[in-house]
Amino acid sequence: MSDEKKTETPLDPAGLVESAFLLGIGVLEMTREKTQGLASELIERGKLSQSDAKKVVSRIGDIAEEQQAHMRKTVAQETDRLIKSGGMATKHEVEALHAEIAELKAMVASLMPEADGTDDDVS
Repeated sequence: MSDEKKTETPLDPAGLVESAFLLGIGVLEMTREKTQGLASELIERGKLSQSDAKKVVSRIGDIAEEQQAHMRKTVAQETDRLIKSGGMATKHEVEALHAEIAELKAMVASLMPEADGTDDDVS
């Protein structure tokens, strides 16, 4: 056994979401291919009719898509949790801060006297 300590790399929420999404697409595609292959084999053996095979492939595809949607939702929730626990601002929070800064700049500008080149304080 090695006594080396593993160094943890920080989680990249965007990368995590992208990886999970791509994994889901890959699993969905593999499921469809495997199901179609199995259905074709059963048709050849005479164990399944063409119309029943289409129904089975369609139903399994629907189930796979439901699972993919569920996985996407779970990944999104986990990503949100990581963002919040890591103290990172969300896009919405950053946009709200930008809007507040713009509003404050406008307020400051309206309170500042116009720079007209004269100095009113000179006596």
